[in-house]
Amino acid sequence: MPYVLICLMNKSLNKRLLVFLFLLAGILDIGREANMGFFSRLFSSVASAVAARENPELGGANRPFPQNLIYPGCIKPSNVSQTDMNNSVKSYYDYWKNTYVRQSNGVTPGGGYYVFMKGTGGSGNEITTSEAHGYGMIIFALIAGYDSQAKQHFDGMFNMFDKHRSKNNPNNMSWVIDKSESSSKDQDSATDGDMDIAYALLLAHHQWGSNGKIDYLSQARKIITDGVKGASMSPETKRALLGNSFTDKYATRASDWMTDHFKAYQQATSDNFWGEATNTVYDMIKDITVNYAPSTGLMPDFIISRAARPASPNFLEAKTDGDYSWNACRYPWRLATDFAHSGSPEAHAAANKVVNWLKSSTGADPRNIKAGYKLDGTPLVNYGSAAFSAPFAAACIVDNSHQAFLNSSWDVIKNWKDSYDGDRINLLCMFLISGNWWSPASANSQ
Repeated sequence: MPYVLICLMNKSLNKRLLVFLFLLAGILDIGREANMGFFSRLFSSVASAVAARENPELGGANRPFPQNLIYPGCIKPSNVSQTDMNNSVKSYYDYWKNTYVRQSNGVTPGGGYYVFMKGTGGSGNEITTSEAHGYGMIIFALIAGYDSQAKQHFDGMFNMFDKHRSKNNPNNMSWVIDKSESSSKDQDSATDGDMDIAYALLLAHHQWGSNGKIDYLSQARKIITDGVKGASMSPETKRALLGNSFTDKYATRASDWMTDHFKAYQQATSDNFWGEATNTVYDMIKDITVNYAPSTGLMPDFIISRAARPASPNFLEAKTDGDYSWNACRYPWRLATDFAHSGSPEAHAAANKVVNWLKSSTGADPRNIKAGYKLDGTPLVNYGSAAFSAPFAAACIVDNSHQAFLNSSWDVIKNWKDSYDGDRINLLCMFLISGNWWSPASANSQ
């Protein structure tokens, strides 16, 4: 019985699959005359699939899309099926990839891939930013199983990160890559990009394993400890700094308050610093809400001072630096991710406050959401953007009282083709809302 011997010799197969293949081998021997060709092909297909799953370096994925997770205490759109949501994510991903993902011009040693984006404050000659890079790496780690090239693109993006390091701390990434791809034009870092790159590497470790050409877990730990913590977090205040060239220990950005990331970092490194950083974020949220946004719960783009307060106009980027604008727009989505992955009561309370205000201010119609607000809820502009609507939609998942608004919001965002800012945020929020964003901090238990 040669097929039985093959099964017994393949120690990489788990017990249940080994039993299945053992039985299949018996069938093959019994039906050797009439069914040999059919069962041989079936056996070969199953064995190949199992080998890929057991050894992701061969092309498989441990957490293939779709995951269809049900986050404890969360809701999903009830006006569409899970299959419909998954199809919407796949369609939007295809659009995003075809529109924004580019291949290196070859100047970068080893080549690779990047996500095309112009950076705020850049020279105009940049082809991408570390922020775009981090988002892209997260997306490829989550979409594996649908896109057979996801690992290839992820590894190519890692190489672009690796060859374009920050000039101030080589554990972080240059916040921009020049169109020439010359490393001589690399610059310092931006905190959010490095945070997302480290988190994406944790996802990659659980998705594909770390025994291949890239040790994802070791690389993640190095960025977390020597890069993000070492250069982009204040050891005194535990606040996320604006980048590794900034020395103000109080100045921070709401879009960098990635408490779900912090918890994944803590799990990966056993460093309690990240628990302290998480508590610091929620303390600032409480102070800003009570003193500056009691009716809305909105956060400003930039926060300064020991007693946390909104930055003044033109503090760093624009006259809206103290408003809920193009940085802070990601805040509700970050809250929702933390609640979905850890059940954080602080995240639940903060997200609920924002969504309750939003439903009232828009007449419960997500089509009325504007692309920016004063902290008191006054709109800054008269137009909308998926960069604002999608994070608000994501925040709705934290409580079943938001079901109707979530349903309407999904209908708004699922086909909304916007600009780069809107599209990348929209896609990531769609992963979360549909139950297809799993946490590396609990990857072994989800």
